[in-house]
Amino acid sequence: MHVLEEISEKVHDCYFVDLFVRKSNSVAINMYKKFGYTIYRTVVGYYSGDEDAYDMRKALPRDVHKKSIIPLKKPIKPEDLEWE
Repeated sequence: MHVLEEISEKVHDCYFVDLFVRKSNSVAINMYKKFGYTIYRTVVGYYSGDEDAYDMRKALPRDVHKKSIIPLKKPIKPEDLEWE
């Protein structure tokens, strides 16, 4: 994770790193929280079998005010995700 975060920050000048994890995977969720990630939003039906996902984010130093990790209250659908 550290290498990904470092490259995202230093090479790509990103505001945040995000990942998707099954809502049922409490072990992974807790591990990512220990790494500094927070739950940003829920993506309904992201995985097969209609299982929902959490989009978890970690702000990088460029996001001084941590705006990229303010949780969204309303869940979204996979087709509403934006990939930039």
